[in-house]
Amino acid sequence: MHELSIATDLINTAIDTAKQNDAREVISVTVEIGELALINPEQLQFMYQVLTEENMLKGSKLIIINIPAVAECECGYKGPVPDKTTCSCPNCGRTMRAVEGRDICLKTMEIEV
Repeated sequence: MHELSIATDLINTAIDTAKQNDAREVISVTVEIGELALINPEQLQFMYQVLTEENMLKGSKLIIINIPAVAECECGYKGPVPDKTTCSCPNCGRTMRAVEGRDICLKTMEIEV
């Protein structure tokens, strides 16, 4: 269950950012999660709510934006990953290289100063 460590890092980054910007309150935190990051959004939401009960993020909303996986192949194909378990190219069957959809990124925060 790596959602706990992801939520912890996300919260620590949000708190540091809020403090650097003299925030009194954090209203929302928006995070982009790539399809290939293998994060369960419901578990991340739950961890976020539990871990923000006693800090300046209490009551803030976690907004999750899912980023689809995109891969490319030596044959020239670039697009969605039809088979997430093998990343096989739909044109030639070779293993593709993921170019989008692996990252987890704190994108924006809405704060009250």
